[in-house]
Amino acid sequence: MPQIELINVSYSYRTGEGQSVRALRNVSFSVEKGEFVALAGMNGSGKSTLAKLLNGLFVPSAGDVVIDGMNTRDEERTFDIRRKAGMVFQNPDNQMVATIIEDDVAFGPENLGVPREEMIERVDRALDAVGMQEYRTRSASKLSGGQKQRVAIAGVLAMEPEIIIFDESTSMLDPEGRAEIMGVAKKLNEKGITVIAITHNMDEAAMADRIIVLRKGRKVLDGTPKEVFASPEVEACGLALPPATELARMLSERGFRFDGTVTDEEELVEGICSQSN
Repeated sequence: MPQIELINVSYSYRTGEGQSVRALRNVSFSVEKGEFVALAGMNGSGKSTLAKLLNGLFVPSAGDVVIDGMNTRDEERTFDIRRKAGMVFQNPDNQMVATIIEDDVAFGPENLGVPREEMIERVDRALDAVGMQEYRTRSASKLSGGQKQRVAIAGVLAMEPEIIIFDESTSMLDPEGRAEIMGVAKKLNEKGITVIAITHNMDEAAMADRIIVLRKGRKVLDGTPKEVFASPEVEACGLALPPATELARMLSERGFRFDGTVTDEEELVEGICSQSN
């Protein structure tokens, strides 16, 4: 059984004028345990709405979202679903509740009623996982944006979820901060945690095992990075291909030959060097 399953999911918002705006339309897909999936799309594509459906913040207007066998419509399972699927939001300041870092990370497990000794162990493991152990007694206000987002991730990790949803968690960061957070996401996935990354940055999406592209609330692409980047639908959705992919395409028009679609700089360099020898 898939760990995450969406079955013909639609969702509509109510506007202030009482009008209904459809954000998602009949979206279906499943995610297996341990996958790293990027949900990509431009503003208005429905990807952030979808993120909130995955941990029960929203309930579908139609269709079903099932997390590890639990339907998000079942209010008695909402708490269990949110323990199973942790969310890291766009702005880390909105997710931090304590002044001192270790207190902030302990907030979640403390509210779950985790015994003190176990809570201390969880905080240690979570801070180690995101490389913030040496900052544990510092004030969060003195951290960089990337460091704050690491603390936010640690706070989610301390609740020991099996799924982590990154809801455009890098969009407010500089390139160095974005690279830090995506590196953390990749390491967590390598440890067996299912990762769902919501993004419009296709460089980030390229790090995933699989990319699902949304356009105007509909799923238009679902495949590996190579499969998705080879489709003309990517640019039709307003998404920019990674620079390495775009450069490889331009070089192909000038006679270079690459082994399939290039997704990153390493593949690009290998392809060029193989034809220079």
